[in-house]
Amino acid sequence: MIFRNYIRKTCGFYVSEYHLATMLLPHIVTKIEKGVKIDTILNNKIKKEIKELVSKLNINDITKAKVLNINWENTEEGDFSYIKDYMEKVIKNSNDLEIIINGTKKEIDNINKNLEYWLDMNIDKIEGIHINIINCYEVSEFNSNINSILNEHEYIINTSGEYPVEAMFEGHRKQAI
Repeated sequence: MIFRNYIRKTCGFYVSEYHLATMLLPHIVTKIEKGVKIDTILNNKIKKEIKELVSKLNINDITKAKVLNINWENTEEGDFSYIKDYMEKVIKNSNDLEIIINGTKKEIDNINKNLEYWLDMNIDKIEGIHINIINCYEVSEFNSNINSILNEHEYIINTSGEYPVEAMFEGHRKQAI
């Protein structure tokens, strides 16, 4: 993985689509206000939940429109040809980019494998672009081995913000992968 200087990986865990939307919205609003481009690869759509929660937020109309303009619908596939076309589109005119991915561990692993392959093959195209991949895992899908997920990420996001994994899980030591 030669692209690591440009890529940061964050993980989050959710129990429902409302929980996911509630966890992501404060982070997304802050990033949008800083000019960060937000995009998604969703296995479970959250458009209804985002729309409902955004209507209750006390934010300016421009930021609301930008949040609602993000694609909150589900993506039909995460194969390499989709990822290739997707990445070519989202990196255009981007200096800072956040890609939100949700679903089961298996779905997220597949998307990340294809993203990493594309990134490795296109290091010249992402030079100078800071990309944060936010993998949001359905809690009901897995019951064990959370350490393997934490080991694949530098940061964790929850309803109170984004923090280094070690700060959220005292005693957690990153294992060599």
